[in-house]
Amino acid sequence: MTLSLLPPEAPLVGEQVAPLIGQYRPGDILMTGGSYSLLARGEHVLTDIALDDLSATLATRLDGHDGVAAGAITFDATSCRVTLCDDVHWAGPLSARACFGCGSTTWHITPAPTEQDFVKAAQIARDRIAGGDLDKVVLARTLELTGQRPVTVTDLLLHLGGRGAHTYAVPLGGERTLIGASPELLVARHGRTVTANPLAGSARRKPADPHADRATAERLLMSAKDRHEHRLVADAVAAALAPHCDHLHVPEPTLLATPTMWHLSTPITGRLASPAATSLELAAALHPTPAVCGTPAAAARALIAELEGGMGVERDFYAGLVGWQDAAGDGEWAIALRGAVLQDRTRLRLYAGAGIVATSDPDAELAETSAKFLTMLRALHVRSAR
Repeated sequence: MTLSLLPPEAPLVGEQVAPLIGQYRPGDILMTGGSYSLLARGEHVLTDIALDDLSATLATRLDGHDGVAAGAITFDATSCRVTLCDDVHWAGPLSARACFGCGSTTWHITPAPTEQDFVKAAQIARDRIAGGDLDKVVLARTLELTGQRPVTVTDLLLHLGGRGAHTYAVPLGGERTLIGASPELLVARHGRTVTANPLAGSARRKPADPHADRATAERLLMSAKDRHEHRLVADAVAAALAPHCDHLHVPEPTLLATPTMWHLSTPITGRLASPAATSLELAAALHPTPAVCGTPAAAARALIAELEGGMGVERDFYAGLVGWQDAAGDGEWAIALRGAVLQDRTRLRLYAGAGIVATSDPDAELAETSAKFLTMLRALHVRSAR
């Protein structure tokens, strides 16, 4: 086993970050949190284990080991791709790399579904919500990209890192890799400290115009529609965590900025009761939140299956979980957003979703998905989405 630890007092400088990218090999797992990067590899891969059963499985498989289990769990929580890693390296967070044109290629982009079909689905969802069937549903769409030149996981990681995102690259078997930079931490557990950062309510940023960008942020913070959508999520997360905690702090929502989006954010913190639930047990209690599914969950799942299924969208690992857990039950799990599946070196499938509520404008929800695609499109040097 290899375990390379970064001392807490060590400065987080580029020299400590670059080696992790340099050490990456196809089939490795790379993840980042707010203050660290993790590169891990192992021979034993767990598949087809449901989220509800995964924590117990890992408790047995990791007992007495110093490594971690790391990987991804599907949106429907019925399957996983989790590796038992005994070759583990930790370092500081990946730094952002601004770059224009390096390794660029021409991409053929095919929306699936079409923009018109997504708008129609959003209209149907809004009508169902207005009719009282449910309060919110999240609908996803995809972009199929085919390039003329190959792109590698490390190319993308170099352009996705930094800015506090939960960057991830998880092998899915064959030539497929799940890769992205999620802004949303589902849950982290370190000892008896638990944190979650639900996001809901979004607006596209205008960084080239700081005044307009700030005005966009302020409108989002005051938006009744977005605050309602956000409260559905924050309340659900707090309610799911409360039975596991003897203290829970849920502040008022604030603004969180990514390079492309403003989000309403509620950073929730708590102290776990003893005996403490593992990070995966907490994740199982939370997933899926209304941020990626809707509410009530059963009705939202049914509508997602109906509408996305009718459009040919298969979520698979999109809006599922990516993260890690150690033998003590500590770990961090982010929601697999702002990402894609690299299907081979010239083909990708990008995913983005939008939350539909009774006051949603379907055209605005389409625009929101287009803005969310920009995280991956810019990493691929594509300047606009269709």
